[in-house]
Amino acid sequence: MIRLKGLGYNNVFSTGNLKKAVAGWCAYFLEGDRQGLTAAVNYTGLVSAFILGALLSAVLQRVWGTTTIWGASVLLKIVSGLYAFLFYRRSQYTKLPFYRSGQDDGHLD
Repeated sequence: MIRLKGLGYNNVFSTGNLKKAVAGWCAYFLEGDRQGLTAAVNYTGLVSAFILGALLSAVLQRVWGTTTIWGASVLLKIVSGLYAFLFYRRSQYTKLPFYRSGQDDGHLD
């Protein structure tokens, strides 16, 4: 399981994310749990992104047909490249002397 801001993230099926979103909203509204609100917002965003992606894919398939998959592939490559670049930048940032001494300003928190 992948972690997103310390929370588990089901990247294959959206049903687990939907369940965690509902549990977070219930924890917030019924018990006033602020961590439940954080989880609810994050998981609701994930489920919403999944739904919007599915809808966009359906629309684009009507326009582009089977070539839509190439657009999804290009988008995944761009996002993967961006993540790789950000991880590289983070690794370079953590090598700086002020980071090791605890004098950083919380960029990675």
